[in-house]
Amino acid sequence: MHRCPSMFPLLILLFNLPTWFVHGEVANGGHQDLPFLLSFKSYNNAAALETWVGPNPCSGSWLGVRCSRGRVAGVFLDDAALLGSVAPLLGLTQIRVLAVRNNSLTGTLPPLNNCTSPRLRHLLLSHNNLSGSLNLSLPSLVTLRAEHNSFSGSLHELRVPIITRFNVSVNKLAGDISSSLSMFPSSSFGGNLDLCGKPLPKCVHAYNAAQGSTSNATTGSIAQSPTTGTNASNSAMDSSSNGRFSKLGMTALLATGIGNAVLVTVSLAISVATFIYIRRKLRSSPMEDATKSNAALGFEQEDDDKVRSGEDKCQKSGALVCFEGGEELRLETLLKASAEVLGKGVSGSTYKAVLEDGIVAAVKRLSALQFPGRSKAFDRHMRLVGRLRHRHVVSLRGYCSSNGERLLVYDYLPNGSLQSLLQINGGRTRSLEWGTRKGIMFDAAQGLNYIHTFPARPALVHGNVKPSNILLDERGAACVSECGLMRYAVNLQQSVPQGPEVFLDRAAGGGGGWRGYAAPELAASGARATQESDVYSFGMMLLAVVTAKGGEEEGGGEETMGMVRIGVLCTAEAPEERPRMSQVLTMMSEFI
Repeated sequence: MHRCPSMFPLLILLFNLPTWFVHGEVANGGHQDLPFLLSFKSYNNAAALETWVGPNPCSGSWLGVRCSRGRVAGVFLDDAALLGSVAPLLGLTQIRVLAVRNNSLTGTLPPLNNCTSPRLRHLLLSHNNLSGSLNLSLPSLVTLRAEHNSFSGSLHELRVPIITRFNVSVNKLAGDISSSLSMFPSSSFGGNLDLCGKPLPKCVHAYNAAQGSTSNATTGSIAQSPTTGTNASNSAMDSSSNGRFSKLGMTALLATGIGNAVLVTVSLAISVATFIYIRRKLRSSPMEDATKSNAALGFEQEDDDKVRSGEDKCQKSGALVCFEGGEELRLETLLKASAEVLGKGVSGSTYKAVLEDGIVAAVKRLSALQFPGRSKAFDRHMRLVGRLRHRHVVSLRGYCSSNGERLLVYDYLPNGSLQSLLQINGGRTRSLEWGTRKGIMFDAAQGLNYIHTFPARPALVHGNVKPSNILLDERGAACVSECGLMRYAVNLQQSVPQGPEVFLDRAAGGGGGWRGYAAPELAASGARATQESDVYSFGMMLLAVVTAKGGEEEGGGEETMGMVRIGVLCTAEAPEERPRMSQVLTMMSEFI
């Protein structure tokens, strides 16, 4: 019977034991995963790890840590300015997803197998400075993204039988590509100068080179004789039979020309026939092909550009589309998840869903009244929103559109919304520190600017900027949610109050609904939200936050009036007179 050695976690534990005792954060009977996380933290002074305090990493306050049944199941630390070794995180024996892309991590990966990492399914290491070999034997691994590092050696120690998303481009790998990996496109291996074999050019081994060298030498020796003989023959022919040679040369030339013409004609005929056959075949059975495509289960491997943008499809039950970070989502799991209502609004209801594996997500169930039927434009927009990845934008991880049901799956942010932060029971305003107000609004401005400048045609518009759509993460940072959703609502009553009526509505406990922050031009029938109307809504929100209770006293006259001036510029009546969000950011940065 094969027994799994348990030396890997033990070695990491012994190696880092002094560090943990120095920190004084490990006590007898502590959390099993705590030593590995604290060891990783000891390498880093990154701001992203400031929340890694306390005896329980599954408390919900540790940034980027996701737990299942009391054990760490996922670590998500992309773009976190991390340094040092990633090895301690690979000592987490129950981890399923490790995402540490776009950092400055160094060192090597320890050997990983079904004993050290039995549950690891997604390993995302791209754009770091990692080195060494890829010694992975993981039957459960589905995703390996290791591009733009300095990994070396061959790929023969890489045994991942069910891998579906794979990229090791721009490394220092060498040798031939194994047949089990040859199904991936050449872009998954590019940038490794010494790597060869399908789908890259065929390998030329040493014995082939030696054989070719011998062959060339032999050919050269043989070729020398005919050259000498030809020279002698030419001398003889010049003196005796020059006319006969000319006739033979002309005949050979003519025969070669005719042969080439016949070959080109035959090739052209075959190409035309093949094209006509394929065209008829495609015309005759488009529905059959579509049916086969939609029937595919599991993950569907698409071209490399779509993989890079996170648009991997999960065609499970033909209804769920997953984006980067949502690879573990399954429709049946969502439907079985325990749910807690977080809020209800015009667009639908939002739930806190605890999935079977313990992962927590925010699921929005769209209103059938506002979003009836299936819309191709809405589906395209959701795929575009699924590509948005910014620290101040709530990430869409997946969505379902089937049988009249529409579910959007977002990251769950535990600290509520700006709306809940500003109000307590009875609609009374809660006093917030001036620094907190400024930080939240500056974060929101960054998120909205990212949406506006995202490379898309037509340009992205949020369309529903208001305090309840500004959510707060574990660190209290603000994130913009529900990008572009209300642009596809069909029964929205856009009666927009004007001037002082807005503040009267809010003071009466209106809760700062969408209409209280909408630009006046949206009151016209058929008007659609624009980036200019987003700026107006942001300006209204900025004025509301700055002038709320405590703002004037704590902020100081100059800063308060500066923020008010920015809000007034954003709420100019004429859309063309409003600044762009990039200009708003520049103006706000003077007070941050």
